[in-house]
Amino acid sequence: MEAMELVGLNTKWHRYQKGLTQEQYAAKTNFKIAYISNIETGEANLTCKNIDAIAKSFGIKTKQLFDEETALEAKNLPTRVDKYIKK
Repeated sequence: MEAMELVGLNTKWHRYQKGLTQEQYAAKTNFKIAYISNIETGEANLTCKNIDAIAKSFGIKTKQLFDEETALEAKNLPTRVDKYIKK
């Protein structure tokens, strides 16, 4: 798995674990929703600064965004997290 896909899937995984929609995560990070979508699909060519910002926003170590096991689990997540968040 390539780095952009790993970071994207792990971003999705951690966002899902926090129960955040892309819209909520965008508000938290000041990233645009479209950018978050591109990150999570592995289409965004992230800078080191943005990778660090993502890790910090989740309170995790940067290296956790490159975890292949978590990325593989993220492939099984639903596409719309807001449908699965308990209110």
